[in-house]
Amino acid sequence: MRQSSTRWEGGLSWHTASSFFYLVAPERGRNGARRFLAGLTQFIGVAETTTESLRTATTLAMNDFEDAMQVAAATACGADIIVTRNLKDYRSSPIPAVSPDAALERFRR
Repeated sequence: MRQSSTRWEGGLSWHTASSFFYLVAPERGRNGARRFLAGLTQFIGVAETTTESLRTATTLAMNDFEDAMQVAAATACGADIIVTRNLKDYRSSPIPAVSPDAALERFRR
């Protein structure tokens, strides 16, 4: 997430979209999961990443490579924070990680 002059902008990494798909599909079915993702893109963008983003992920001192990819995607889109329930794995992240509740609190300000 990043804060522009008067509002917050959210984004997700490309590989997170597949995680959402597989989390939503058991409840809504494959077509429902696709509709969910299509709807999500109406108000949240996908971070544009490159080969350089992957290279950045390989240099980060993080135990979980997928988390490193999240940080690289957040870096690529200029995010101010990363929203995650898994704060402990982002302790060494160059972009601060906050809980969903903390992110919502920032929205309210």
